[in-house]
Amino acid sequence: MEKLLSSVYYIIQNYPAKLDRKNLSKLLYYSDGVFFQRHSEMITKEKYIRLENGPELINLNLAIVHLIGNGILTVEPDITAISDRIDKFYLRTISSINSNLEKEEIRILNKVLKAFKEGVKNEDKQYPNLYENYVITPIYGEIIFSEKTINTKIHIFKKKSLLTLSGKIFRVLFES
Repeated sequence: MEKLLSSVYYIIQNYPAKLDRKNLSKLLYYSDGVFFQRHSEMITKEKYIRLENGPELINLNLAIVHLIGNGILTVEPDITAISDRIDKFYLRTISSINSNLEKEEIRILNKVLKAFKEGVKNEDKQYPNLYENYVITPIYGEIIFSEKTINTKIHIFKKKSLLTLSGKIFRVLFES
């Protein structure tokens, strides 16, 4: 749980815009996924399930409550919403925490934050294999991180013609 607390704090502290719980959960998911692709383990070492809006850490709400209770985070309502009720809240840091994140974990977190600096949009273009991994998971099912599922890539095949192939052979034979 300590890595989860440190990761939540780090993402909220370094995200350039306001961050809600849903987008925080997606950023944690992509950070864990990218780290898993490189090191065969996750930063948070927690389980994810698929909800209607995307991947969700099972213990994310507990981590947020813990950080709020210790005076590290605060919750701000979105007062710009035009409705009868407030239905969006943003998380913001108000004090510091002793982080136990390693250098490589921070590097991966920064990489994911940089990829989604405009918001968590175009997930299928930024990390298509991680997006595919949670989209194919049934609602309320556990999202499995394994080498078999995470490393599948969406391939776009180009149609090769005999003319381009013969041009390459010609260049190899006569330019050498």
